[in-house]
Amino acid sequence: MSRNKKNNSENQEPETKETRKDALRRLFLENNLVEEDAYKDPRGFAIITRSGIDKIVSKQGITVAYEPLLLELKKDNINVVIRAAASMQSKNNKPINMMSFGEASDNNLMGGAKKFPVAMAEKRAMSRVVLKIAGFYEQGAFGQDEMVD
Repeated sequence: MSRNKKNNSENQEPETKETRKDALRRLFLENNLVEEDAYKDPRGFAIITRSGIDKIVSKQGITVAYEPLLLELKKDNINVVIRAAASMQSKNNKPINMMSFGEASDNNLMGGAKKFPVAMAEKRAMSRVVLKIAGFYEQGAFGQDEMVD
């Protein structure tokens, strides 16, 4: 190779990596989320509200199916685990599938939610699987339904 010719890699722009903040901003815009759909937790991560989760499902065309794995609904012992399987089409029209779980127990239900452990487990499963398949989880965002305290 002559000294006047540059290597191909030298001519290319350096690849810029997207920061977490930039990625979250992009995901918010792509999914038509607005300020009311999220807030910053005092612990430093983003929380997506139920309305935000529903907007992501609609915008991305995500379908979610549920399967109860554990249902213990005794007065002194509540344990519920639900598996959620989600699917959607990628931007290049390839199927994407994801699975996650939601749980509810005496240890992570507060107030009125104690009356609806199956619904809470389903909401948590949905939040997790939607945020995972849509790319929010890898940026450190969580669903409002996941927050216990």
